Amino acid sequence: MTDLRAHVLARLDQLEQTARDVPGASIWNARQVAGMTGVAPAVAEHIAQWSPARTLPWTSGARELTELHHDVDGKCAACLDVYPCPTLSVVARTLGITPGR
Repeated sequence: MTDLRAHVLARLDQLEQTARDVPGASIWNARQVAGMTGVAPAVAEHIAQWSPARTLPWTSGARELTELHHDVDGKCAACLDVYPCPTLSVVARTLGITPGR
């Protein structure tokens, strides 16, 4: 993966856009989701956990961390470790992005 930061930011863009596109309640719980959709309880819990009210603050924090960590002459600008640094790699993994691929 040539630019881990760019991949992380693209995934955050995707999550934020999806969250903004969701109509209806801004805070959901699994019971509401199951009642509105008829999905299984485990699926309803997953959907409730990724509601816009929870997703947007999380992506905002992840974006803030990501913006601090960028490549400057082969080193991370924020921590002066080799780029991609461990911090950016952790953010990537939480998004399902495998650093180094």
